[in-house]
Amino acid sequence: MIKVEFFTALPPCPGCLNLLDIADKIKKEYGDRIEVIKHIGPSEEFKKYGLTLVPAVVVAGRIKLMGVCPDMKTLRTALWEAGA
Repeated sequence: MIKVEFFTALPPCPGCLNLLDIADKIKKEYGDRIEVIKHIGPSEEFKKYGLTLVPAVVVAGRIKLMGVCPDMKTLRTALWEAGA
């Protein structure tokens, strides 16, 4: 199972809201092959990865996107690279 973490601001900006929606869609699409974790607002994980901007996506412990909300194709590519 591949861990996919989504990071947003609190309150979520428009891009962050879109990212949360994408997180739900990607979970439905990949089911048990991925674990989706949503971090809304500051968190220890935010510091752990050294993130400086949101929205951000970390796949299998690697920062894949920061400061932009991905489209589904980009996120699917990141998951494919991680072996999903």
